[in-house]
Amino acid sequence: MQDDAHYEEAVERGTGFSFQTLERKTRPPFHGDSFGIARGAYERTLIGDGYPAAYLEFPLLGSPGFDLLSVHSAVRPGSRFASGVGFGYQAMFDWFSGICERGVNASCGIELDTSVGEIERAGVYLQYRKHTDLIAPFLKSIGEEARTESFLAVVNRMPEGWPPAYVGLFPGRAGTPLRVGGYLGGAIQKACAADPALLVAQFDRIGFTAYDGEMLSRCGALLPLAPSVDFQFDIMPDGTLSDVFGLSLSFNETRPREARVCMESGYGARIRRTLQEWGLADERWRLIAGAVFARHVPFIREDGFEGRFALCCMLNYAKVKFAGAVAQPAKFYLALSAGEVGA
Repeated sequence: MQDDAHYEEAVERGTGFSFQTLERKTRPPFHGDSFGIARGAYERTLIGDGYPAAYLEFPLLGSPGFDLLSVHSAVRPGSRFASGVGFGYQAMFDWFSGICERGVNASCGIELDTSVGEIERAGVYLQYRKHTDLIAPFLKSIGEEARTESFLAVVNRMPEGWPPAYVGLFPGRAGTPLRVGGYLGGAIQKACAADPALLVAQFDRIGFTAYDGEMLSRCGALLPLAPSVDFQFDIMPDGTLSDVFGLSLSFNETRPREARVCMESGYGARIRRTLQEWGLADERWRLIAGAVFARHVPFIREDGFEGRFALCCMLNYAKVKFAGAVAQPAKFYLALSAGEVGA
């Protein structure tokens, strides 16, 4: 399939249709004006014949809107962006397509701050999982090879139970931080939830110093609320860690049909109560469960037979950032995916 035709297909029956469905199921107090911006931006991230997953990051307090992360799990060698799209990251996807050809389990994406109308400068994301050998060539592919040493230095300081798994960079943000994130081990999550003081030794080893007693206490309160937790640190150009620490509480074990119960009486409700008691979220939280859906859409394949697309919007993460040890307004992630069933 040619790239231009692929873009039309995406809008008609791919994740573009998921955007349409989600927009109908929510209201402007939830998403503001971001849908029109994000749909056009999403089309500019399409390459090859796949449908990247779209992650929408909504603030739970303050001005409505959302940011967009478009993530490809695979790109075929030789795939090219159409003229005028791709945000200048063709070289990154040329490299990533070679990784995919070798069968390496990784994913690569483009991020845009659509909540503030940013559609020209884009960030990038690589989930390398256990393949730390991908870090250096990835950074080289985006012209940031000079930051490889400082990134790997942080990776090597991570204690047991803090396995780093992804890297992100957003050139348009203040200080151009290089993000390192991963998935907190279950044993560490339980131990630090029971005794938040254990985080002190963990942070000190990592090189993160922007914490105080209240932050440790709040981290301890968040850690037991979700089945699993994602952590994030930002590495500055001089190799030091910034004063920002992120905790994302995972909803990935919640199926679409379970979303409403989770958000009204399950662990989602417990997270909501905590965030609202801290003044980090308002009542727009109650709109989230209604945004979730899963459905099949029929279409006619190029060979004339009928095929089916699976379209899905799922709960993903509730996220709390601490900046200078102070908890910031919370955000929530929804994950949109589309793909041909049985392809």
